[in-house]
Amino acid sequence: MTSDIEVRTKQRCVIEFLTAEQIAPIDIHRRFLKVYGDDTVEVSTVRRWVVRFNSGESEVHDKPRPGRPCSAATPHNEQRLIHKDRQITTRELFAQFNIGCNALETMLGKLDYRKVCSRPEKQTTFRLQHDNARPHTSLVTTAHITKFGWTVLPHPPYSPDLAPSDFHLFGPMKDGLHGHHFPDNDAVIAAV
Repeated sequence: MTSDIEVRTKQRCVIEFLTAEQIAPIDIHRRFLKVYGDDTVEVSTVRRWVVRFNSGESEVHDKPRPGRPCSAATPHNEQRLIHKDRQITTRELFAQFNIGCNALETMLGKLDYRKVCSRPEKQTTFRLQHDNARPHTSLVTTAHITKFGWTVLPHPPYSPDLAPSDFHLFGPMKDGLHGHHFPDNDAVIAAV
């Protein structure tokens, strides 16, 4: 498969040839559409190159651009990346490879790695249960709840029948556990 750079270079050569034959830029573009289809350069690009070739320029390759080229996205580094643990974060890869963000992103794209996942993520479902008090129903609060994708369970004010745990479980549990310190979750579970 040919790269985009090779296709553009071929098209510039054809533009140079057809410009020498005095073919109009729009006609060159129409010919390209028939031959190259979706890989055709824009008509404005064809016009720009026709102007260059008419002014005497004959170079079809891109001129060197200022700035340092990406030298870290090498086949050697790509091989090192392939053999890395798939559970590693991109931040850890930056540190281990000692390369920049753009080079790493280039290599990940080349290798068709969709995501280098940090750690297996727990899927957490949040459900809010609150009444219609003003702070709970304000536009800012409801917008944040919607933004985070949380589910709001309706809880009418002063309705102990919908959440008896509010009145019969948590109060006595707080009184019974007051002042105790637990070393771990298992101790808390055992005490509850």
